[in-house]
Amino acid sequence: MKVKLIFLFVVFYLLSLLSSLPADKLARFIPADTGISLAAVSGSLWQGQAGQLNYKKQFQLQHIDWEIDWFALARLQLKVHIAFNNGVNALSGKGALIFAFSGIALENFILDSSAAELLAYIDLPVPLQLEGDLSLIIKEAAQGDPYCRVLDGYLLWKDAAINSEMGSVDLNSARIDLSCDQGQLVGDLQQSSEELTTTANVRLKEQRAYQLRGLLKAGEQLDPAIKDALSWIGRKNQSGETVLVLNGRL
Repeated sequence: MKVKLIFLFVVFYLLSLLSSLPADKLARFIPADTGISLAAVSGSLWQGQAGQLNYKKQFQLQHIDWEIDWFALARLQLKVHIAFNNGVNALSGKGALIFAFSGIALENFILDSSAAELLAYIDLPVPLQLEGDLSLIIKEAAQGDPYCRVLDGYLLWKDAAINSEMGSVDLNSARIDLSCDQGQLVGDLQQSSEELTTTANVRLKEQRAYQLRGLLKAGEQLDPAIKDALSWIGRKNQSGETVLVLNGRL
């Protein structure tokens, strides 16, 4: 017990020293090999702001605020409340990021983005245009083996639509409920519109192996070219739904 109290005292003392240092001076000690750079930094380690964060000159966050939760230190956790906003109708988010001996965790994390903006970071084999807005809500998530220990959240795609060379599909809205099963990431998709209805289960297994099982049902208003293409994806069941069975590795 005495050793633990001494350890906590030393941790609090060191953090109190660090928290009094200007954040812009501390930012200079970020290792170059991390690919992370900060600009327009102000405040302190305890509570501060940054005008911009760049990661490997490929990903950027703007107008970043952070604040350390001192009460979490008593549980030997570093809990940081963060928020960022890349501008009107652009990527924004807020929530709590936790560093502990058991790994990294998230609490009450919300991320909003347009589908088109997110597509810029994804390398797709065929050209696509996405419409609508995405909202990722993570109530609770914790790192585990191989991927997660806890995951409770969902991804919502509002006013969703896909445009391709073959045609367009109005999806209306789509929701993926996110969970963790024995360390594997699991997503349950529900989507329904007059053109297409989709139910699917996606599972990310060990060594980045994925498994997808689902059903697609074409509506009367679906573009004929898209409807014909469904026959390439999989067989039809007795209800006329296209059966999705995909296995692979990311």
